[in-house]
Amino acid sequence: MSAPLAGGAVINGSKGRDEVAMNPIVLRRRSWIMISLVVIIGLGIGMLAAVLKVSSVSGFRSGWQGIPVFLALVVPIGRVANCKVVLRRDVLVVVNPLRTHILPAATVHDVSVGDDGTLEVRLDQYRVVSVFAFGGSLVDHFKGSSAEAGRKVSTWLGTARTESGRGDVAPQVRWTRCLLADAALGLGVVVTAAGLMWMAFTGS
Repeated sequence: MSAPLAGGAVINGSKGRDEVAMNPIVLRRRSWIMISLVVIIGLGIGMLAAVLKVSSVSGFRSGWQGIPVFLALVVPIGRVANCKVVLRRDVLVVVNPLRTHILPAATVHDVSVGDDGTLEVRLDQYRVVSVFAFGGSLVDHFKGSSAEAGRKVSTWLGTARTESGRGDVAPQVRWTRCLLADAALGLGVVVTAAGLMWMAFTGS
């Protein structure tokens, strides 16, 4: 689903480079954050209602099991909402649900929109990084948010390449950190472990 992009700064000359160094530009679809928030709140309300209903009929020994299910659903939703493109002084960061690609400007050949509408960062003939934050959709063919993001990245590349070339310029791939998703996953594990231990100690 497409929506206005966050981070619409124009990069122009040394002043623009200094601004990017101090305040990295973040490109993302705001609608994903809003939709994810609505879905999480809706699931939370539904989970609470289900826990209360099941607990009233079968007791809390059965009702509590809805809590880790809710937390498990929050994990993928949070990771999708966290997807974005970050433009730093001389580094392009592509945050996908599972992997974060850290790409020095010197390693980026070009940026384009694929046949399916997905924004793609091309490193060379064989290496292409797909940007999940600007994945293709039916709506995007009319809104053009992927193309708009591509133009902003291309503009940034024109100035960022002059700042690159210092130190290690090899692309890096890391596990994506997402506070909401990671917290939900950790809490889900704790709640599940605590619930199973409680059921074991209290008997059937």
